[in-house]
Amino acid sequence: MKGSPTNKDQMGQEMVRLLKIFGLTSLGLVLLLSLFNGRRANNSGVDPTFRISDSGMLFFKNIRRIDYAVKQLPEANIDIYTHKGFGSDSSKNALILELIVHKNKNSVSLYLVHQGQLTDQQALQLQIVDNEKVSDTLQLRQGNRFVHLKNAETLIQWLSKELVTIEVKVDEKWVPILAEQKEIEAFINTYQDFLKITSTQ
Repeated sequence: MKGSPTNKDQMGQEMVRLLKIFGLTSLGLVLLLSLFNGRRANNSGVDPTFRISDSGMLFFKNIRRIDYAVKQLPEANIDIYTHKGFGSDSSKNALILELIVHKNKNSVSLYLVHQGQLTDQQALQLQIVDNEKVSDTLQLRQGNRFVHLKNAETLIQWLSKELVTIEVKVDEKWVPILAEQKEIEAFINTYQDFLKITSTQ
């Protein structure tokens, strides 16, 4: 008989069964998608090496920014951060590491700036002297952000060594550079802040 209690029980059981199947299928699909979420293709156009993480940038702005002078370029939507430890004497021979934040691209990159007599040279010749012997050399040329990052990494390795001198060739003479403690700390801190800003942890 139509509408009998038996038919209603069967329909109720069928609905429960369908809901269970639908629920389990949805749960399985969510789990599967979450598994591949970390491996999805990056279509943002920003290399992961230079992508800003929200937590890293928040830490930088709240804690570390006070140590930097900032130059804003509104037309390019860029902020340039220079550590105050480098000083403000533009006539001094110096190698300055800057943080360049591209706000519209949500990315940050490192840039090596030549100062003083070094600005006139197309390529800088650097060497590291250990126990009065040259143990390594580096040529700095203008390049893309990958080149600047690689050169910064090399200089960080040099600065981490004890009792060494970094020299640059100026007018056919080798002179010390990145010799003052405040400059060394400014260089290292800038590099570490770049790693923090791009860290996903």
